[in-house]
Amino acid sequence: MLKKPTKIQVFSFICNNALVLIGAFFLAIASSIFLVKLNIVAGGLSGIAIIVQHYVDFPVIDIVVWSLSAALWIVGWFTCGKEFSLRTLLSTLAYPGFLTLMMRVDYFQNIATQIAGDGSTGNILICGLFAGVFIGAGVALTFLGKGSTGGVDVIIYILAKHTKLKESIWSFIVDGSIIVLSMILIPHQWINSLVGIISAFIASLMIDFIYNSNISSYQADVISDHWEEISRFAQDVLGRGATIIHAEGGYKGEARIIVRIVFEKRQFDKLRKYIASVDPKAFVTYTQTKAVYGEGFTEHK
Repeated sequence: MLKKPTKIQVFSFICNNALVLIGAFFLAIASSIFLVKLNIVAGGLSGIAIIVQHYVDFPVIDIVVWSLSAALWIVGWFTCGKEFSLRTLLSTLAYPGFLTLMMRVDYFQNIATQIAGDGSTGNILICGLFAGVFIGAGVALTFLGKGSTGGVDVIIYILAKHTKLKESIWSFIVDGSIIVLSMILIPHQWINSLVGIISAFIASLMIDFIYNSNISSYQADVISDHWEEISRFAQDVLGRGATIIHAEGGYKGEARIIVRIVFEKRQFDKLRKYIASVDPKAFVTYTQTKAVYGEGFTEHK
């Protein structure tokens, strides 16, 4: 018998899906408002669609994105597993849907035309920069919603799964290949493609700023004669557990106590200032952690 989901689980489900939808909306803005009008290829499915559009007389951007998204999702279902495919399903439907809305409604296209202006280098650069901001924000929000953007991510996941290279490396290779392809197939628009590289770089910075800064945690190892006070502060004020480690000094062989505390980034200054107030001579090392799972942090799944 299936358990009835708790209110927290329902709220988390709604919030996660909302983040994925907002992320897909931002990606559609980047493509339809900033990239398409000026043929700026920054990688991804939109980059492939812009290349195809160059050789077709009628609007096909959203059609190409829909077709490739569906095809890659099916490929992902058979090669990456059900869990990965389910995480990409909402974005696979939402991003092309929002893109179609913005590509087919005059209101959005009028905005895109005004922003593109006369197509000067300045306009191309500004559009590329803002596209990178929206792409990065969209991808980061999708990740925070425990989803995936789908599309070329399926290709990247497959390549990383069957090779020794990391996903980040394959992401750079795949998007870079699409940009280089645009330089070859869309002649006399090298500036646009070069701006696409800048746009992709800005997107990676935004992902790091929004996603990684949001989930990062720290570990502090504190050696102090006031270790009991510091331990109580961590538990009573920060709401974090403290691990007491019995150690021995390497120089004099003295018995020392190390207090290990794992805490969130937003609590960094509060802990640092407290330690400085109770023991200015305390020896403290701070280490940024890649991931923390367990009570008070990310749930094990």
